[in-house]
Amino acid sequence: MENRQALSMKEKMAYGCGDAASNMMWGMTSSYLMYYYTDIYGLPLIAVSWILLVARVVDAFCDPVIGYVVDRLGGLIVPRLIRVLAIPFGITGFVCFLALPLSPGGKVLWAGLTYIVFGAIYSCINTPYGALAVMISRSATQRVGLNAFRMMGCQAGSLLVALLTIPAITWLGGGESAAQHRYGMAVYALALSVLCSVLWLCVARGCTVRHPPAPVRQGLTVTLRHLCGNRQWVLSNLLAFFYFVGQAALFGFALYYSRVVLGGTEQLGANIITFITVLLFAAVPACLPLARRLGTVRSGIICLIAQGAAYLAMAVAGASMTGFFLSVALLALAQGVMSPLYYTLLAQAVDDGDPRTSTGSAGLAYSINTWVTKLAMGLTGFVLAQFLSQGHYVENGVTQPPELSAWITAGFVWLPLGAVCMQVFCLLAWPAKE
Repeated sequence: MENRQALSMKEKMAYGCGDAASNMMWGMTSSYLMYYYTDIYGLPLIAVSWILLVARVVDAFCDPVIGYVVDRLGGLIVPRLIRVLAIPFGITGFVCFLALPLSPGGKVLWAGLTYIVFGAIYSCINTPYGALAVMISRSATQRVGLNAFRMMGCQAGSLLVALLTIPAITWLGGGESAAQHRYGMAVYALALSVLCSVLWLCVARGCTVRHPPAPVRQGLTVTLRHLCGNRQWVLSNLLAFFYFVGQAALFGFALYYSRVVLGGTEQLGANIITFITVLLFAAVPACLPLARRLGTVRSGIICLIAQGAAYLAMAVAGASMTGFFLSVALLALAQGVMSPLYYTLLAQAVDDGDPRTSTGSAGLAYSINTWVTKLAMGLTGFVLAQFLSQGHYVENGVTQPPELSAWITAGFVWLPLGAVCMQVFCLLAWPAKE
């Protein structure tokens, strides 16, 4: 039966702390890691593209493993896993931005290794966290509210990173040189890592597992076959893949778009990321009333149409600052309203899907979803780095080749616009019953 007991504000906030912690480091890696590799640590573009792809593909295999472990041990293991991994999460996030004075080959190896290890720890803590929502409440309405707090935590963490990163690394480093930025980045990442560990401990302490799934004893191949037969679950994973393609392009290319297309500086790029994040955060509360009135799928389609219109307006605006900010405002508001719906649809697919394909394997179901998001981020990062290479991007260059603008526009506008169109097709294919 549906659990109708209202969740406390304290528990919702504790749950939101997990995404705040995740997205501080996720925001650092998605928005600033490529910039850090190319302009601060001095890695060649071709190496950066392969690091972003290989690291994501390799560490993504941790997701199904940890999901399978959670299913085998049962839902009560989740808070303990989060508690144990809270501090390693912070440490590995810090070393990703620790610029050791190595040879060129050593730098590439160090960057790839640290990114892989961080991704593995991220998987092992974030996958159980994703499955936690199903275990906290069975109420569809409460899950939308819970995921709204999750998205507010997500945007709060992203906002902190967007607002502070560029000014902080300059201030902490004491100047604008690459060496000073390297030092400032390391100190800043250390502060973030400590905060992230504390927030994860708040999740472990403040969230209650009321509906722990029993340990799953069926074989892995049987579970996977059942999951693949769940149409809602397959579509929710496709939605996640194309959503994170768009997010990786939006945040990963913001600094480059601001400098090359808009003619600004890194600070303008940071301001754009901050502006987007503020609007994402502000729009999340509108999700619940819209979903109640129109339903989850219809609400999602409307938000995606608005996003598509925003990208088209951005392409028309070109270098116009006014046109760009109006377009990106519409984009961010539409994404903010829609963001909780992705996790609500996934929870519905895992918990309320076709009874013949419902396995109780929340851990594996969520872990594969996380793997899909990592694959999307890795592939998009690889493509974006290749776009920079094709456009002959000059690291720290005052002037850039004229053809670079078209390549950056392709990565910042046309690639995510295609991802938005694919999401519309996924929602149109969603089963009629919500």
